[in-house]
Amino acid sequence: MSSDGVVVAAHTHEEPNAHAERLLGLIERSLTDAGITRDVLDRIAVGVGPGSFTGLRVGIALAQGIALGLGRPLVGMGSLDAMARAVSASDRRVRVPVLDARRGELFVAAYAPDGAELLAPAALTASAARGALHAALAGASAVLVGESAGELGMDFELLRGAELDLPHASTVALLGATLEPDTARAEPVYVRGPGATLPNLPPSPLG
Repeated sequence: MSSDGVVVAAHTHEEPNAHAERLLGLIERSLTDAGITRDVLDRIAVGVGPGSFTGLRVGIALAQGIALGLGRPLVGMGSLDAMARAVSASDRRVRVPVLDARRGELFVAAYAPDGAELLAPAALTASAARGALHAALAGASAVLVGESAGELGMDFELLRGAELDLPHASTVALLGATLEPDTARAEPVYVRGPGATLPNLPPSPLG
């Protein structure tokens, strides 16, 4: 939660698959810490991924509900973009944020220091990601961002920290204040399909 470019409250949790149960409580704690009520909020910002399907659906649905209930604008912030923008503005290297995508893949993207997208978020194996990044960076100096960035196996400096390891609510809140609802839409960025497959059933006798 931010006000005038300053984070006034932030809470996180580390319980897998507990988003639906924990989010409302964390929001209420943040409001209490900031000493405000919901009706004081002037906009809602939410991370839109890539990330876990369940986490994205729960987070975006809750943000939509709050925005609708309060009649406030809603903006969406990319997870990898948020990690890249958490790097100090004085660092003029290309930012390469990395998240664990499971299934032997990494969520990877690349952003110029001014925020321009050089490589769109994608779910790639480490080998494929290296190839895509070599092409996108074109020899530019870069820095890796995130707790999973070391798995990429590239010879760039690795930045770690509370707001760099994973997408952080504080960054989303600060940047959300600068985004336009018409262009920064709160729509999930899944990057890939859920991986579910339909069962191979025999033809229906009723067909």
